[in-house]
Amino acid sequence: MNKIRTVMDKAQDTMTEIGAKAMLAATNAVGKAMNTKAGRYALVVPMAMSAMTINASAEGADAQGMIDAIMGILGPGVIGLGSLVAVVGGIQTGVGFKDDNADGKTRGFQTLIGGAIIAAVGAIVPSTISLGGS
Repeated sequence: MNKIRTVMDKAQDTMTEIGAKAMLAATNAVGKAMNTKAGRYALVVPMAMSAMTINASAEGADAQGMIDAIMGILGPGVIGLGSLVAVVGGIQTGVGFKDDNADGKTRGFQTLIGGAIIAAVGAIVPSTISLGGS
């Protein structure tokens, strides 16, 4: 039984390694292509064209419901972005303290507070937007 488990673990490790190498190769190829004008067109134009084929319908939906749906999608993203900015600000502040750099500490605190404000707006605004309906 242990031999089977060992063989299965080795096969899984091998497949994971192959997949990681393939993803790295694909990422490198896309990166190289994005450095050329033709490559950017070859990658961006098909994505833009496929985005244009998305069907959107507002049948049976009122404006407030649409706004609620949009804010339900964007709200968590804004909160996540604000949290990320706050973490970056915390790191900047720590580096400023490590280097004993007053400007770095100030910028770090400003970024930290800015991220907190962004996250708070993402949490508060979606629940307060209304078109004046009941």
